[in-house]
Amino acid sequence: MNSAEKIKKLFAKSKVTVSSKVDDRIVSDALTTFNKSERTESLSAGFDTRRIFMKEPIIKITAAAVIVIAAMLCISYIGGSPDGASVAWADMLKNIEAARTVAYIFEIESDGVKEVFKARIKEPYFCRSDVIESPSDYKVSIRNAESNKRWILFPNTKMAVMNNDEGFPGDEIHAYEGLKRDFRDGTEKDLGQVKLNGRKTICFEISKDNKKITVWADAKTAFPIQIEEISDENGNIRKVLRSDIRFDMELDDQLFVPPADYCLLDLATQQLQTPFELTEKHLIEGLAVYPKYLDGKFCTRYGGGRPLSDEVRKKCKGEVEKIESWSDMEAHKSTLGCAFIEQLPEGSDYQYVGEDVKLGDAKKPVCWWKMPDSKTYRVIYGDLSIRDIESGDLPKVPWLEE
Repeated sequence: MNSAEKIKKLFAKSKVTVSSKVDDRIVSDALTTFNKSERTESLSAGFDTRRIFMKEPIIKITAAAVIVIAAMLCISYIGGSPDGASVAWADMLKNIEAARTVAYIFEIESDGVKEVFKARIKEPYFCRSDVIESPSDYKVSIRNAESNKRWILFPNTKMAVMNNDEGFPGDEIHAYEGLKRDFRDGTEKDLGQVKLNGRKTICFEISKDNKKITVWADAKTAFPIQIEEISDENGNIRKVLRSDIRFDMELDDQLFVPPADYCLLDLATQQLQTPFELTEKHLIEGLAVYPKYLDGKFCTRYGGGRPLSDEVRKKCKGEVEKIESWSDMEAHKSTLGCAFIEQLPEGSDYQYVGEDVKLGDAKKPVCWWKMPDSKTYRVIYGDLSIRDIESGDLPKVPWLEE
């Protein structure tokens, strides 16, 4: 029996099962190494014991078997099974599970609308998505799964809006967990080695219900570097692309809370916290944003005004529809103006009478209030000027006279 047959016989008795092509390749590699060692024996002076051992047939076969096993271990270590699929996929899943942070560019395209985010996740609780490209006003979304809170940050105005986790868009940490669940459904197919932007990758595909997921993993590290999801829901094609994926970055906890110099509006309590003192200037700026959208007139109600009858509710609803296109800055100014009214001390007697008052009308008041230690009222007029007025000089308020 020659050396090749002995190696094959020994290999056949092992518990490792691979394809015939792999058997032939590994045996060939082992024999090449074995024969090379025989040819170089005479050049290795000083290794007499090794030369004696290698001349014994059983030792030669054992050495070849060791070479075969080493070859098998090497293949497994670099992240691929002999047929190039299952072990690499398993290694990728292991890498993802072991990582404590992940960051990537997150693109969503649906109904002709494209949004691009920079997502950063710090498991198990924190997620932050910074809007890079979007038709919406939302700029940054932060989620804390431990406290069940979510914040929307508006960097241009340094405003943060907080609410309970339910009902907010961009649930990225859940989407990432869902993706990892999809990875474990056993339907992955090996598409072989593919170059992605000049980088050697191993490509896989998952088909699940109405969704197809393609994963490109680094051929050396077995970490995914790009993931594409395409789903079809009743003819609505939705494409999600995660690119520039990086794992185990250092992510400071301060990334996942609103900065200290932001105003914070709690939607659950309707309370606004500000890192600065609110002044009359904030109220004037808040009132001033409405005439732009309401044909040059102030809004129907602003921190007060005519009682909420069906007629008033209908009118206010129409005004809301007209101002839906306002900017982050305008919304921020309106919010700060309302907050100034809310923080007035008890007994200030705030009244809003600006309904249908034209911007620029210096004779008609828009609103007024009186500080408890003052003998006069502060009155803002249609031209946004402000004056001190005696109580007897104030106009009558129709709904207070009824």
